[in-house]
Amino acid sequence: MRLFYSPFHSFVHKTLVVAHEAGLWETLTRVPTFPFRDLNGRFVTGQYDMSELAPLGKVPCLALEDGSVLYGSQTIVEFLDAQRVTNRLYPPDGAKRWDALRRLALGDTLFECAVQLSMEAWLPEEARRRTLYEWVWPKIVATLDDADRWAATNPDFDIGSAGLLQGVSYLGEEGSAEDLLHPRYRWRDGRPALSDWYDVVIQRPSVQTHLNVDYDGDMSPENHQRHVQAVLDIRKKR
Repeated sequence: MRLFYSPFHSFVHKTLVVAHEAGLWETLTRVPTFPFRDLNGRFVTGQYDMSELAPLGKVPCLALEDGSVLYGSQTIVEFLDAQRVTNRLYPPDGAKRWDALRRLALGDTLFECAVQLSMEAWLPEEARRRTLYEWVWPKIVATLDDADRWAATNPDFDIGSAGLLQGVSYLGEEGSAEDLLHPRYRWRDGRPALSDWYDVVIQRPSVQTHLNVDYDGDMSPENHQRHVQAVLDIRKKR
């Protein structure tokens, strides 16, 4: 399997976490893909085109051995977890499952909000939309407060945990200096349960494989396109 993903390892990728938890880490070929900027901050839009595999051209994108492609992180992590025989991160039907899916949705939305503000910070200060910050920040704060209450219950690690872990980790330890409303925001302040939970779960092997670990493979556009073409070639043979 080939996972097209953005190799920014300063935050937790729930897709990588689930792959490792499912015992699929060694079978997964990670293909660095940069939809906007590379690790050096250079705009590389268009150089890592994957529209022939996924109409939206977004990461992550998982190409299976038969050339079929899954996209959307929630679809990918459910597929990866389904390969496990026991101890799946998705609880079976019932209240625990719905609670896990609720937290997965919270974590994904937290991540999307944080990414949106991060991309807004690429603009010159005079071009940034204060109304966007005013609209997004209450959602971030409310999600973190909800997560703190949940973390106080000493929960098991499930797919909702993986989703929240990704979202919280993307905020960073001290936020963004460019944020118009909350520069250097510290999500830990006033949330002791969430802070303690985070410190424990980032020690999981599935997190330590990539968090703050530099990707040491080929990250060139040429390598990316070779993998895209390899998937297309497999499709032709079906």
